[in-house]
Amino acid sequence: MGAEEDKQKSIPVLPWMRSPIDVSSFDECPLTLLPCLDPRLKVALENMEISSLFPVQLAVWQETIGPGSFERDLCINSPTGSGKTLAYALPIVQMLSTRSVKCLRALVVLPTRDLALQVKEVFSAIAPAVGLSVGLAVGQSSIADEISELINRPKLQLGVSFDPEDFLPELQSSVDILVATPGRLMDHINNTKGFTLEHLCYLVVDETDRLLREAYQSWLPTVLQITRANDESFLPCAQTFLPSPFSLKTIRRSGLERGFKGKPYPRLVKMVLSATLTQDPSKLAQLDLHHPLFLTTGQKRYQLPEKLQSYKLFCESKYKPLYLVALLQSLGEEKCIVFTSSVESTHRLCTLLNSFDNLPFKIKEYSGLQRQSVRR
Repeated sequence: MGAEEDKQKSIPVLPWMRSPIDVSSFDECPLTLLPCLDPRLKVALENMEISSLFPVQLAVWQETIGPGSFERDLCINSPTGSGKTLAYALPIVQMLSTRSVKCLRALVVLPTRDLALQVKEVFSAIAPAVGLSVGLAVGQSSIADEISELINRPKLQLGVSFDPEDFLPELQSSVDILVATPGRLMDHINNTKGFTLEHLCYLVVDETDRLLREAYQSWLPTVLQITRANDESFLPCAQTFLPSPFSLKTIRRSGLERGFKGKPYPRLVKMVLSATLTQDPSKLAQLDLHHPLFLTTGQKRYQLPEKLQSYKLFCESKYKPLYLVALLQSLGEEKCIVFTSSVESTHRLCTLLNSFDNLPFKIKEYSGLQRQSVRR
């Protein structure tokens, strides 16, 4: 036992993780008291029946909005159900609400299609209120359909003749915010004309542990490389003198001032989130974080939401389905999710439960066996 304790103590912890901000010390904050909130976003949140921010949402808001906005990258370790998605969606939408030119400025990467769809719904509920558009790149539809949604191809003026060798219409992003899975993101980076991360301001890595554990075609090094410093001189290009209004370019220079030496500036702001955020220095180093700030819920790594009630039911393994039926019947018309250990277990349990007669509820299977349209 003593050897195990010594081993746990010997695990290296990065200095910035030793003094985290305890999110649980924050109280919920009514929207009417939230500083700097755009009135249009307040209305959008109220339409979602949100009247106050959860502690993690308030903590992130205070670190991202205001005089010191996004000075540091954020690492957020908070349990599922605590409101992490809105915690990063709201400040990003607020910060981009003043943008003048449409281009891809925020990228949210998630490991699975289903998670990406959920996050996209949150952004879509608030972003249109301030004139921002949200795109999705998850392989749900054909890549041609996604390209038509993500890239705007300007129409040439009627009656004006151009030499196609000299003039190529400037392709522009149709979205300000993109929610993507790594595989489809790499497809667009490598193959989609007009798709660029050159103007990216915000990168959100949700479910960080899983995204760092699996390589996903080296998506992270690719994104970071694309957004690094480019000290090219800002010279007018040929397109400047052609009918296209202008050619937008974001110049990232190598910072010289304290805290930015050798880093691209304006920098790419990163927010990484997980219910079980890794403390492995080698994995976190991949993110190239800038003076990271660690927000967590108390000292325990694994936390359940405060208002979640937990119960244990002990029984012999062979009787578990019967106990489950009795439990579901006792809950009446309450909606339930039953988790199993595998796709096969899900299918077996669903088949078994549907074999019972006169159960007062419908039972549906949700796993990788179903097509995406069925899962939605």
